Amino acid sequence: MPVTKGASVTVTARGVLGVVLGVALLGSIGGCGGAYMLRGKVVRGGHGGVLFVPADDEQFSREGVANATISVHRDAGRLNQELVATGRSDLLGRFTIAIDEIGAGWMEYQWLIEVFKPGYEGVAAVVELPSRNDKMHMLAILVEGWSPPPKEKEDLWREYERYR
Repeated sequence: MPVTKGASVTVTARGVLGVVLGVALLGSIGGCGGAYMLRGKVVRGGHGGVLFVPADDEQFSREGVANATISVHRDAGRLNQELVATGRSDLLGRFTIAIDEIGAGWMEYQWLIEVFKPGYEGVAAVVELPSRNDKMHMLAILVEGWSPPPKEKEDLWREYERYR
């Protein structure tokens, strides 16, 4: 509808509230609150694995493994899983990785987390990420030994496009 000169617009409190709530809801669904932050530590241990424990868990006092590579893949159970984030542990084994994907930390997605460091057996686990509000951190336990580096995942769509 065209606006004519001198026309007025009536704004109601209910209309403003509806717009504000709608924008807030879309922001929370779309991940506008910022990326999900995966925090944790890579440590040495007798049995390898990936688990989520409270941030003050005594296992975080174990000796850290520096410069380990942490990879996070979305849709772990599917052929077209996608590498969405990577990071490295610092000199004390700690890491923080931003996962800027819709649903990270609040939807029931399956994520594949792989941790690798030369001189250690690599570990991988399919997990659901804890909620943003949980005080859970990831603990990756590596055992000294040898394992081949993780292979790059095959991108089926790219292969389809290549041979189309």
